[in-house]
Amino acid sequence: MVEQVLKAATEQQEDVVREVFRAAGLLWQCKGRDCLFDNSPSQQLCTKCGRQRNGRRVDDDVPVSAHPDDFENLRAQLKKYFRRTGTSLPDAVTFELNFANEWRCDDATFHFGARTETHDFDDDDEVGTALDGLGRAWDGGEDLRVALYR
Repeated sequence: MVEQVLKAATEQQEDVVREVFRAAGLLWQCKGRDCLFDNSPSQQLCTKCGRQRNGRRVDDDVPVSAHPDDFENLRAQLKKYFRRTGTSLPDAVTFELNFANEWRCDDATFHFGARTETHDFDDDDEVGTALDGLGRAWDGGEDLRVALYR
C-alpha cells in the first residue's frame, strides 16, 4: 500500500505523503547523516545503509536469556572463525531460533553495511559450542546479533 500511494503521489505531494506515513508508523527514516532513507516498519536495519534506526552502526542485540560472558565468548569465537577461514569480517552476525528456542548454526546473516549474506556454521564446532553455551532463549521473540567491528 505504501509503495502504491508513493507512486500515485506527484513530486510535490511525495514529501507530505512520506511525512504522514512516518507519523502513522508506516515508515521510519534512517537517522544516518548521509542516508535518511525511508524503511518499512518490519525492517530492523536501514535497507540502504545497514545502520540502525538511530543512524548508528549495527550493534549487539543481546538476548535477555544470555549471560554476558557467554555472549562475549561467542563474539571471540566468531572473530576466530573469520581469521581462521580468511573470509571478510562482517559488521555483525545475526542468528535465528529454532522451534525449541535454541540458537541455530544455519541461516546466520552476515551484515556488510546494507548488504547481507546467509551463511551456515554447521561445520564449525567452535561457533556451535559457543552458541550452545548461550542456552535456550526464554522467549521465541528474542534476537541475537553480534557486532564484530569492535
